[in-house]
Amino acid sequence: MERKWYYAVEGERQGPVTFDELRALALNGSLKAVDLVWQPEFGPEWRNAGQVRELFEPGHPDVPPVLEKEVWKTQPQLLGVTGMRPSPLLAVSQAFSRMVELLFRPFDIARWFSTGFCAWLAYIGTQSSFNFQNSGEFSTGVMKKQANHILDKFVQIPAHPMELAVMTGAVLFALLFALWLCAVRSRGDFMFLHCWYRPATPIRQCWQASKAAGHELFVWRVYFFLIAFLLFVLNAAIAYGHVLKPYLAAGKVWDAVLMKPAVGCATAAVLLALAVQLVAHFAKAFVVPVMYWQGVTATRAWLVVFALVNQYPFAVMGYLACGLACGVVALFVIVAFGLMTCCIGFIPMVLPYLGAVTLLPFYFFFRGYPVCFLSQWRPELVPAAESRLG
Repeated sequence: MERKWYYAVEGERQGPVTFDELRALALNGSLKAVDLVWQPEFGPEWRNAGQVRELFEPGHPDVPPVLEKEVWKTQPQLLGVTGMRPSPLLAVSQAFSRMVELLFRPFDIARWFSTGFCAWLAYIGTQSSFNFQNSGEFSTGVMKKQANHILDKFVQIPAHPMELAVMTGAVLFALLFALWLCAVRSRGDFMFLHCWYRPATPIRQCWQASKAAGHELFVWRVYFFLIAFLLFVLNAAIAYGHVLKPYLAAGKVWDAVLMKPAVGCATAAVLLALAVQLVAHFAKAFVVPVMYWQGVTATRAWLVVFALVNQYPFAVMGYLACGLACGVVALFVIVAFGLMTCCIGFIPMVLPYLGAVTLLPFYFFFRGYPVCFLSQWRPELVPAAESRLG
């Protein structure tokens, strides 16, 4: 017996109708992606029609997830389409519902730990630990004294070849380690997103299948951070020529003339750091899903992100503001939990892997939040095989 569907347009419920009848309404424009639909398998909740991708396609293609095939040579039509205005609040609601559904209905401890491992890989090297230590005295005099001490050490390095060699080796080791972390994290991004759609997938299968996607993202990130590093070096060179060099030449006596270039270089460094953080966030939040859904390179996925920002800049700013508010709420909940357990709850949060497992609802929600936001804007970007999980 064919399943019956119901739909609501402008708050008025209609149905029951067959799926073909409902799809015909969607294709002729009578049913929009933002309208609500329902069928018995949905349970008590109605869903947006845009979440049922088959409704807006002429057939029923069964598109496999990009992780299972290396299809980086495809060139889907990603630009020239005006999407719908996405809602940050709706994305929050959808991401929270998905998180509760997959992590707690039912609760599966084995799936929790395997998903936590993928979350750990996706955020490895970026987790911050709690620090309750006193930062010490803060004053202009203390800062100046510490800065002079660092300068003295820096100037004396060339006169001590052994220290120079050790420092060079430490820098090279740190660079190689950072590259390794970036490669693992790039691969983990796709593994964790795959778990958001298919949490029952074995870790080994996710790891092997995400090789092509992770490598593509890793190469893009290396180029991006190299360019950012060169910009920081350029800013540092300007600061050295206009601030540090005159300061040392004057016997480490601060002159008011140096204030203007010092403030300018410091402001440029802060703005550059904020820009790097914003680009890195968009890469993780939006570029990774587009690559996962459509099997395109990171560069082509960025064109989609630029189109989103160009079409709905205020919606994107709302997304950032809403995400920041959710982060504050999540931080309050985490701190409250730790305090209620007499700080014992903080212990697993600062441990490798166990921290990701403990904070899995936090990571899971913030992985899904941009995915839901992006899929509202362009529902057709999400393959039909993924939409059936929605």
